[in-house]
Amino acid sequence: MPRWLTSPIFLLMAAVAPGLLAVAATLVIALGQPWLGVTLGPDPDGGAVRIIEVDPTGPAGLAGLTPGTRLISVAAVPLDGGDLIEEPDMLASFAAYDRFIARQGQLAGALRDPAGVRLTTGAGPHDLPGPLPTRPFWTLPAVFWIQLFVGLFGYCAGSWVLGLRHSWAERFLWLAGVGLMLSAHAAAVYSTRELALPAAEFRILSGLNHLGALIFGAGMIGLFLSYPARLVPSHWLWTPSAGLGLWWLANQMRLLPDPALGFQLPVVIALGAIAVCVALQYRAARGDPRGRAALRWFGLAVLIGAGAFVITVIFPILLHLDAPLSQGFAFLFFLPIYGGLALGVARYRLFELEDWAFRILFYLGGMMLLLILDAALIVMIAMERAPAFGLSLLAVSLLYLPMRDGLARRFMRRRTEVSGTLFRQITDVALTPPGASRLERWQALLTGVFDPLHIRPLTRSPQAATLAEDGAMLDIPAVDSLPALRLEWARHGRALYSSHDQALASEMVSMLDQAAASRRAYETGVTEERARIAQDMHDNIGIQLMGALHSASAERKDALIRETLSDLRDIISNANRADLGLDELLADLRATLGEHLSAVGIALDWSVQGDGPARLAPRQAHALRSILREGVSNALRHSGAARVAVTVRAAPDRLHVTIEDDGRGMAGASPAPGGGNGLSNMRSRAAGLGGEISLETTAQGGTRVRATLPVTRVETPA
Repeated sequence: MPRWLTSPIFLLMAAVAPGLLAVAATLVIALGQPWLGVTLGPDPDGGAVRIIEVDPTGPAGLAGLTPGTRLISVAAVPLDGGDLIEEPDMLASFAAYDRFIARQGQLAGALRDPAGVRLTTGAGPHDLPGPLPTRPFWTLPAVFWIQLFVGLFGYCAGSWVLGLRHSWAERFLWLAGVGLMLSAHAAAVYSTRELALPAAEFRILSGLNHLGALIFGAGMIGLFLSYPARLVPSHWLWTPSAGLGLWWLANQMRLLPDPALGFQLPVVIALGAIAVCVALQYRAARGDPRGRAALRWFGLAVLIGAGAFVITVIFPILLHLDAPLSQGFAFLFFLPIYGGLALGVARYRLFELEDWAFRILFYLGGMMLLLILDAALIVMIAMERAPAFGLSLLAVSLLYLPMRDGLARRFMRRRTEVSGTLFRQITDVALTPPGASRLERWQALLTGVFDPLHIRPLTRSPQAATLAEDGAMLDIPAVDSLPALRLEWARHGRALYSSHDQALASEMVSMLDQAAASRRAYETGVTEERARIAQDMHDNIGIQLMGALHSASAERKDALIRETLSDLRDIISNANRADLGLDELLADLRATLGEHLSAVGIALDWSVQGDGPARLAPRQAHALRSILREGVSNALRHSGAARVAVTVRAAPDRLHVTIEDDGRGMAGASPAPGGGNGLSNMRSRAAGLGGEISLETTAQGGTRVRATLPVTRVETPA
């Protein structure tokens, strides 16, 4: 067998196809009835019926009948309010039921008379050439479409689950959907009839309605006998179905005393059996938190939905009271059952189904919507097939597909990414000092994201965020100084944790760990920086200040203080650090040297040219700093200049530095090597790098110092 024949999507489509055929058959039967174009209601005066509404395009409207007209008979068949009852099951005896069906047959036969129909009203007879042979599509009331939709929805929901899994529980759920569709579709035809249906047709539809209700009950009993736990052996699972089937057969054969026992009582018994099975399952799931969660949700949905239908429709009939709600509208109570099924799959992985089940469901929904729109456009406005299909495809593409993704995200409550707000909250936790307040912030953050019912500490930390007890618990590992935690029951006990929650928790833990590591690195750097500053202050600043304090020369004292301030600047800015950029180093030197020169009234011209390496090695940076400081210091102390010009020309492999002043210049030729400590220090630093220093007199009589320093490129940190 080809693999695609057993794929979930193919099985689902194959299961849904009979549902669509049932819809088509229901429409054919409903539209195949003769139509007068009136809406009838009981006459308050009794003994007849009254016209409530008239369609002006229908036979009655064309014959001049108006709303409020008292309708006494159809073709000599007298009418009374009992002919309009919605559900014949409510009659007190089988004899009354049979009389009602017989009158329906008489009226239906009169309406189909090809010679015409005579309607007798309070104003006299009205001869109609005959009702329309078929009922127009748009005249079907809203309650018809409600029953049609509820039946199809229940069947498709059961088929959806059965197409994905094939255990006893899924089979019984599908069986319940079949029963709901039979019951709702049969009731949709006879409960919305204009006046009458043929007797045989009415009897069959009524029997199908009753059979469908019992099949629904049998399916739900079998479901809760087998899910979440198997309460009885497999061969006993069909016992409720057999019992209810025999009851239906006995009712059809008139072996029961009255319709109340034949129609309504087995439905009430089935609901009671469902409630008992749910209670037994809840007790059996004491050690299965996941099973209990699914049972609380889905079991409650079944009891509320089916119970509301029984209370508003079945119980009043058993007690011989008027039903407070139309049976057609009461079918809406079955929607919470299948809504609970869908939410149970989304929140509790009901029937072991994951998110991929919803993707299949939404794709199938798009296909069905396309077919429905296409058929509606062709039938209702007589549009050609090709334009109708194109317009339907456009509507599905523009409306359904974007809505589908939004519904999937909202319905399944996915968390797919960490927002900026969540990132800031994690950072706040990481920066909070260790202690009780830090743990409180972490727990508050987890509560805000996952809304657990409880948070408890774990004695042993898992290696990573882990789902425990089939998703009932989410274990969070210890991170930094925070202990391991267990989150119990997502959404405050309303859901299980999913793989998406696990992934989000892992991401949060990773981010917190990285933020905490960054905080520790920062604190370590602060400690080291404080130690460095303290050492430099002790080794350099203290000695220089002591020298300035004990110096007898005011000039020397000022020079020492200026050098001390310069060194203090270097200490604070950490000028010796390895990652100092060339631009940053030159800018710092310009500020320092400019300050020294400005203090004695000397102007500074500063120029940087070329494109050299972005960063210098620590030894190269130190040599450049020393040469510039010493060259400018010599000009400041000895030249008597009014202006000093510094030019740094950068090349990829070397730096060319020129320091020129407009002062007195040198007394003769270049001084001999070693002729001064300042120049000697500059030459030794340049030579240590493989560079050179030259000294010359400018044309204006000042002094020019040229330095060439080889440099190597240092990679910029990532």
